[in-house]
Amino acid sequence: MMKHWHRTILALGLLAGLGLTAAVPTGRIVATGVGVSVHESELDAAYRRYVMTQATLGVNVPPLAEKAIQKRLLNDLIVQRLLDRRAQSGDRDKAKMEAAKKFNELKSTFLTDDVFRLHLESNGMSSADFIKQLRVELLADTVARRELHSKVQAKESELLKFYNDRNAKGQWTVPEQAKVAEVFISLVDPATNLRLNPDARAKKQATATKVFGKASVGIEFKQLVKEFSENPLTKQTDGEFLLLAGQGEPKVEKAVFALKVNQISQPLESKVGFHIVKMLEYKSARKKPFAEVKTDIREYLQAKAYGKELPDYFKRLKKESGVRILAADLAD
Repeated sequence: MMKHWHRTILALGLLAGLGLTAAVPTGRIVATGVGVSVHESELDAAYRRYVMTQATLGVNVPPLAEKAIQKRLLNDLIVQRLLDRRAQSGDRDKAKMEAAKKFNELKSTFLTDDVFRLHLESNGMSSADFIKQLRVELLADTVARRELHSKVQAKESELLKFYNDRNAKGQWTVPEQAKVAEVFISLVDPATNLRLNPDARAKKQATATKVFGKASVGIEFKQLVKEFSENPLTKQTDGEFLLLAGQGEPKVEKAVFALKVNQISQPLESKVGFHIVKMLEYKSARKKPFAEVKTDIREYLQAKAYGKELPDYFKRLKKESGVRILAADLAD
């Protein structure tokens, strides 16, 4: 569920570069208000960066969309600066800390720091530029959330109503599940993707029976997975995976869920192969209680309330500051 109202920039590819403008703005002033002004050079820089980031995603921005995008970017620049003027010292400290945290979180998703740096450079910015942009975005977020806090708080009765409404639709039901390990013996020819002929299937069944026999006398199951399993994906995890009710063939699934912890099934045949399964952990189906999902519901409803409040909030800020769009081609 959403936690923030603002258009996320942490995917990097969506970063428009607002706030990353020239040190000395030039050109005509395209928008002005009390304590706020936006120069043409600043809007041009934001648009160029937007086009660059879209290009890294393989998206070409059509010329016909230029004005519409510029209007949106101009509005974002204005709003960010209005919110910056309303920031308190605590807001800035919080945004600075959050920016550093988000920066490190994002960097950790790349293989190396150099790969991360090159990705930033492909979007036309340095690490310092990106941190600055994070601070701009997160400061705006912090200020808006603080000022709208009293208007978006969900009442306990609203949380409970949401829970009950979704409960009736089965949203809080957690299906029966089991953590299992499996030795899989395939009955499908990988070259043709067709089911094997009867003789080949008989040999595969003999192998599956052999595996079960070895497991029954105490041979380590991980070793059997390594030696016999033909599932390349689960083989990398010692054959372990999470099975949720409804994912597999009903007959096989029923037999698996009937196992006791540490019990090993006899070869179970499905359309695609034989499954020798060891039950590792089992959890029966359950319904999440209200207390477990209350925080998520609150965050969801607050985010929804933010989305509803923001247009009027931004409109009021611009009106209070007497914001005027001086460029006729960028006016609403």
